[in-house]
Amino acid sequence: MLTQIQSHLLITFGVVAAVAVIALIIAIVALSVNAKLRRQVRRWKSIHETADLDVVYENTMGAVHEMRAILEKMEQAEIAGLHQDIQNLRRVLRSKVGTPQVYRYNAFSNQGSDLSFSVALLDEDQNGVVFSSIYGREESRTYAKPVMQGASRYPLTDEETSVISQAAPTAEPAGRSDH
Repeated sequence: MLTQIQSHLLITFGVVAAVAVIALIIAIVALSVNAKLRRQVRRWKSIHETADLDVVYENTMGAVHEMRAILEKMEQAEIAGLHQDIQNLRRVLRSKVGTPQVYRYNAFSNQGSDLSFSVALLDEDQNGVVFSSIYGREESRTYAKPVMQGASRYPLTDEETSVISQAAPTAEPAGRSDH
């Protein structure tokens, strides 16, 4: 559970860091545009006495519109890049193991308590692995079976089938099971 929270925090931190970097870039661009506009105003003031104000005004407004267009293109490119990054993150997250599900049980009714267990580690597409440990007085055995789309090419016990169905994305959240 803690590693899942940590991974969610890392992803959240990554997204926040990306947004902060983009905000910093936009701030730098805005400062650059502001400095360029100040230079143009100074230049306009210096030629004010000898030039036609209408021509200077039109030139200045043309430059302002040009800079706004450049800034808008840069912002659109950054937003498109962010959308692509988000899509990539979603694709990667789909293939990561979700919340592990554990099913404890007594494998042999005549001895002990719920010392046997099955654990399902599956992604959103129900791909992954199911581990089972069968506890007996004389020996314990542990098995691992690959799972593809909620099924395995190896025979699954009722307990393994149950824990796989619990790990399904539509199953109850962890901690609410009666097992």
